[in-house]
Amino acid sequence: MAPDPWQDLLHALNQISPLAHGVSAELQALATGRRVKKGEHLLRAGDLARNVLFVRRGLLREYYVDGQGREATRRFCGQGDFSGSLADLILKDPAAVFIECLEAGEVVEADWARVDALAELHPSLMKLLRRFAESLYVRKMRREHEMLTMPAARRYRSFVEQAPDLEARLPRLMVASYLGITPVHLSRICSAGRRRRP
Repeated sequence: MAPDPWQDLLHALNQISPLAHGVSAELQALATGRRVKKGEHLLRAGDLARNVLFVRRGLLREYYVDGQGREATRRFCGQGDFSGSLADLILKDPAAVFIECLEAGEVVEADWARVDALAELHPSLMKLLRRFAESLYVRKMRREHEMLTMPAARRYRSFVEQAPDLEARLPRLMVASYLGITPVHLSRICSAGRRRRP
């Protein structure tokens, strides 16, 4: 792991909303960097969610499993993204979501309750958390709009446009799960797209 995992996280946080002088040192005391392995779960449904995560390197997947054991992918989190299932952290109920490492990498994690308590003392951190929650809401709204109004082929094109590097890194089954379609349907969409190309 690089000598100072904190600097990547601090840069990402300040891109959301700048922290006041001195706050970053207190926040850094709550953060721990660690390596993660491919296939490792950082959260399992039924467990109590405790940590907010920052992806320094690698790729995470947030997903649900229904009563029949079918997986539905909620989100992929790559380098520079945050994860941790905010709803599960806020509700303090057993988690509804799984968080899996799809690639070996590095994360920085911090106990959410301690971060939240620190925010009560520092307006700049409270503002940062509000801006972060707003960005989550906007992303959720856009995804909901796509799922409810766009045909599957358009959802697939949007996925590729927004994250062009991800498709090659992911099993087709997971891409289909994210799009809310079957792998067979995704294969048809991809085949139709290849036929349309000159």
